[in-house]
Amino acid sequence: MITRRTKIQLLIFAFITLLGCTFVGAKYARLDRFFYDSSYDVTGHFADSGGIYAGAEVAYRGVQVGQVKKLVATREGVDVVMAIDHGHDQIPSDTLAVVANRSALGEQYVDLQPRADGRPYLHEGSQVAEADTRTPIATATLLADVSRTVGGVDQDALKTTVGELGLAFKDTGSDLGQLIDTSDRFLKTATDNFDVTTALIRDGRTVLDGQLASADAIKGFAQDLSLFSTTVRGSDKDIRTLIDRGIVTAQTLKEFLHKYGVDLSELINNLVTTGEVVTAHLRGLRTILVAYPHVIEGGFTVIAKDPGAGGYAAHFGLVFTQKPPVCHQGYESTDRRGALDGSNRPMVMGAHCSEPASKSDPRGAQHAPRDRVAPATDSSPVVATYDMSTGKVTWTDEAPAEATFVPAPSGLGDESWKWLYLQPLGQ
Repeated sequence: MITRRTKIQLLIFAFITLLGCTFVGAKYARLDRFFYDSSYDVTGHFADSGGIYAGAEVAYRGVQVGQVKKLVATREGVDVVMAIDHGHDQIPSDTLAVVANRSALGEQYVDLQPRADGRPYLHEGSQVAEADTRTPIATATLLADVSRTVGGVDQDALKTTVGELGLAFKDTGSDLGQLIDTSDRFLKTATDNFDVTTALIRDGRTVLDGQLASADAIKGFAQDLSLFSTTVRGSDKDIRTLIDRGIVTAQTLKEFLHKYGVDLSELINNLVTTGEVVTAHLRGLRTILVAYPHVIEGGFTVIAKDPGAGGYAAHFGLVFTQKPPVCHQGYESTDRRGALDGSNRPMVMGAHCSEPASKSDPRGAQHAPRDRVAPATDSSPVVATYDMSTGKVTWTDEAPAEATFVPAPSGLGDESWKWLYLQPLGQ
């Protein structure tokens, strides 16, 4: 006889069993769909089934979101009706429906691969066009392609390749092991410096953008470099001659600077003053150069061939009156001296023609043609003085905050004056 306690235990056990079967049926066997359907249907138009079957999973980003409800054959292909749970109602409508294989043995499922994020989402009655569906290659086609590939391989050539590979890797086990170990250390080092590598790649984009922005300049530089290289190649003989003779020329120049360096520096210093004078009277020099050919041309009339005697005769003229008269004003302070007096006298710096050009024949540089714009006077302040006896430079208050000169290298020694010529060449 069953006791009351046993009956209660049996009832509790039956209730737990019923509850467990209900949960398993609803969770895994999806028996709840017979009583309440909590999904919405989405139809995918496929060219062929690709091995998919009713009851297969439907996944979205690797998560199961439903299952294949049924397959319907159409004139264009196969319609796959997918029942997607209402809990996954934010799947973008712009998505690919791909029949994929879960393993090498098959077990196909539909993988929804979104191409956009956000609305619009799939809903009841949504359609996935055939252009947005993909199916795997058929197994028969794959095997046929593999068979044709294998059959197309020359067996003799394959044997030769395998034999050569055997010879190539013979007795290289230790080297291959070392290579694998080194690769492992390389990967570990690369992993440890991952942040540095990513920063390098990220900063490299800035460099590449700069190169892209300078593409036209780089192309122009390449073209100019090509032209320069072509010119150098065409002048190869001359360049070789220059290099061969350059040593002798450099030695000669060195001896010249060593022998005449001081005199050359004085000459250049004097030429600066000469250049200033020439620049100030440039218009007058231009006038002389223009008029001088006419003077030479007229000089040939002084000596002319006498047609009667057959020889050359000189023609001279004597002028008793001078018009306009000679200028005297401004020369009163000068003293006349005889032709036999060869003593040195100080030059009278104030002597010049002070009469207007309309009154007499003017003489002096003050009446020479002038530039339209008067040359600017040198108003540069004195920034330093140099004592030749001590070799000391003294800076004044007008000196700049930083010295802009480059001192001579100490290696030149007593020949430091050469830096006056070498330093400008290095700028």
